[in-house]
Amino acid sequence: MINVLLIFFIACFGYSDYFTGKSLQTRPLILGPLVGLAMGDLKSGIIIGGTLELAFMGAVGVGAALPPEVVSGSILGTAFAIIGHKDAGMAVALGLPIAMLVMLLRNFLFIIVVPLFANRADKYAANGDIKGVNRMHWFGGVFGMYLPLAILTAASFYLGGSFMKTILNSIPSFVQNGLTVATGILPALGFAMLLRMIMNKRVAAFLFIGFVITAYLKMPVLGVAILATAIVMVLMYQESNKGNGNKQVQEAIDDDF
Repeated sequence: MINVLLIFFIACFGYSDYFTGKSLQTRPLILGPLVGLAMGDLKSGIIIGGTLELAFMGAVGVGAALPPEVVSGSILGTAFAIIGHKDAGMAVALGLPIAMLVMLLRNFLFIIVVPLFANRADKYAANGDIKGVNRMHWFGGVFGMYLPLAILTAASFYLGGSFMKTILNSIPSFVQNGLTVATGILPALGFAMLLRMIMNKRVAAFLFIGFVITAYLKMPVLGVAILATAIVMVLMYQESNKGNGNKQVQEAIDDDF
């Protein structure tokens, strides 16, 4: 029961980004080690969390598009893999379907439950009751999403721990080996999902430059990151000088009049 309670608190921490302004505590890179620490296997939690982060790297909400529910997938995928003494590949195989299923529940909460508080907030706003609007904001976040999803995550861990351990132990070794190999492809999948959102003509050239540097010049990732930072600083300096130049020209024109 202690582990269930710890999982509940970790889920509360993960979902609290609703109130903290998206401070990235929802990411597997943060939640994985916390679950590993709670389960007594910090090393596995770090490894699994890092692997899940690569798989969920592109799972970011953009506009009306809702990504898989990263918090539950990260917590339960990591916890079940540690319970079954499995590797990161099995955690990813568990985490992705869980994230997709919980996303459906989250959509239900957004469609059915949260509007109840939003409509009430509209009535308070019409009456000029700012405190009432503020209460509905908090209540909608806590009871409309925060607590239901955290309770679901903890309950799933409590009900599914022994069951998932039995399922994991019954999976043939060749399937587990295949999942382990597939895990090596997931970073590429995560980057591909991310590139779909940010890729355009202005940044495409930098992508190919980075590829050439790593593939042919064998520069490590840290070196590429430092080089990219330097390029960004140079571009920002040029933009700043361009803006100052235009300002000086405009001031000279104003002086003429």
